[in-house]
Amino acid sequence: MSSTMYEFRVDGPLSENGGEAFCGMLVEVAPPGLVLRGAMIDEPHLLGIIAQLRVLGLNLVSVRPVARPVHAARRSTGPAVAPPGTRRAARRLVRRAGKRRSE
Repeated sequence: MSSTMYEFRVDGPLSENGGEAFCGMLVEVAPPGLVLRGAMIDEPHLLGIIAQLRVLGLNLVSVRPVARPVHAARRSTGPAVAPPGTRRAARRLVRRAGKRRSE
């Protein structure tokens, strides 16, 4: 399965634990906000990242496909596996964000 690298530019800071929601993505501070880069395997994956940004209250400035770095092109094309516990952490963040909005 082929993937495309995307760059997400957002306004605002990411909470200390917020980076866990974007496992496997590079997160860089680029004032006045952040730049997230990572491989998207399909459209639902891309839309899921955008939804996660909304849940965390970050304003999406732009999304664009970017060229894959040379070292990344040499990596194995096997299935991506999230580190243990990252999905659970992401679910916790979603629940916490939902509680804050309802208060």
